[in-house]
Amino acid sequence: LLTGLGNGFDVDRLDEVTASQFPLLVGGGVGTPPLYGLCKKLLAECKEPRVILGFNTAAEVFWQREFEVLGVPLTVTTADGTQGVKGFVTDAVVPLEGKYDYVYACGPEPMLRAVHALCEKQDIHGQFSFEERMACGVGACLGCVCKTTKKDAHSHVNNARICTDGPVFEAKEVEI
Repeated sequence: LLTGLGNGFDVDRLDEVTASQFPLLVGGGVGTPPLYGLCKKLLAECKEPRVILGFNTAAEVFWQREFEVLGVPLTVTTADGTQGVKGFVTDAVVPLEGKYDYVYACGPEPMLRAVHALCEKQDIHGQFSFEERMACGVGACLGCVCKTTKKDAHSHVNNARICTDGPVFEAKEVEI
């Protein structure tokens, strides 16, 4: 059993990049649990987070009550419309434009790609936590790499290992 691998969301990075007061937390499916602890930490630091959680159906929705107890503005989306906003998390993000100044996201890659595109369009900074199967968990197999915006001395893209360099990356340092 390997534990403590990689890195998590870093609220200290938040102040280095922007004086964010209104972070947006976006989770899809099993990307929901990491956002709960983050939300509690942001609230303890007197931030005013908003949360959007996306699922396929109402039967898959979980941890909604836990976020409601925290008293944060919460939107639930379901792809089939059986609960909350019908559609994907991005359908709930777009109406909030201008009401958040930083994004934390955790979920499947298609969701991260869509949220990343919105961040780039709005020039919003953020952190993205990747869900990836990790064969070795120590970076040796290179089975969990993602492309980064960093280039080496020969202008080659430097790939990052999600298991050791991530799973959380700055939005502007990854290509999704």
